[in-house]
Formats: sequence, structure tokens, C-alpha cells
Amino acid sequence: MSVRAAITALVRNDSMSGLLKDCISFTGDVDTVAAIALAAGSCSQEIKQDLPHHLILELENGSYGRDYLIKLDKQLLQLI
Repeated sequence: MSVRAAITALVRNDSMSGLLKDCISFTGDVDTVAAIALAAGSCSQEIKQDLPHHLILELENGSYGRDYLIKLDKQLLQLI
């Protein structure tokens, strides 16, 4: 269900901010839906990359926080 909801949100939005808001409006496992949808949206040239910088800069930085995600992002981008 999370993947279906993420795809629905992706089809309905043309910006990352709209995509995030749409994912949050779903009930249930919204963090998983948002993670899937935003990951896909971040790779799309059709989705405006307009998330506020404070959402990234103020992301917690624990074991699986901001630095971990930046490293993972770089690893994934090397695959394409």
C-alpha cells in the first residue's frame, strides 16, 4: 500500500513541497510513503526541487541522520 500511495502522490504533484504535503495527508504509514515518494521525486526532472533548506539543514544527525543520508544518496547516484 505504501508504494501505491507514493505513486499516487507522485502522479498528482509537480513539486517536492506539494509531494511532501500530499504524503503527509495520507493516513497510515505516512513516513514510509513520504520516503518512497520523495526519493523518487528527487530524481525526477519533472518535479520542482523546492523543499525549504531548513528541512535538510535541521535534519537530525544520528546514526541514520543527515550525514548517513547524504552518503547513501551519493552511493545510489553512482549506480545510475
